[in-house]
Amino acid sequence: MPKFIEGKETRLSELIIQDFNLDTEQGLLEVGHLDELREKLEKIVAYLLDNDFERLLNAMYRLDINEDKFKIALSGMGKKVISAEITDLIISREIQKLKTRMKYRS
Repeated sequence: MPKFIEGKETRLSELIIQDFNLDTEQGLLEVGHLDELREKLEKIVAYLLDNDFERLLNAMYRLDINEDKFKIALSGMGKKVISAEITDLIISREIQKLKTRMKYRS
């Protein structure tokens, strides 16, 4: 996973909320550090895997997650491993997007 940009947890949370079309009540805006964000997002991914796989696929498309990496993550053993790997893909991609936006903003 790419090195996180210190102090940008809220912006990263906002991007995830936007790309997943989530309600802000799911607690992602109140995160204090990356581990907390990861933990909360992993629960959301696990829920979507079980209850709304189409929504998860749509989010992966909007996030521009590499399809091959996503398929590899889906082939993991157990829901916990799969949701953790997908969460890592999401966070890595969002960090990449955030860094790109910051680079071209200056």
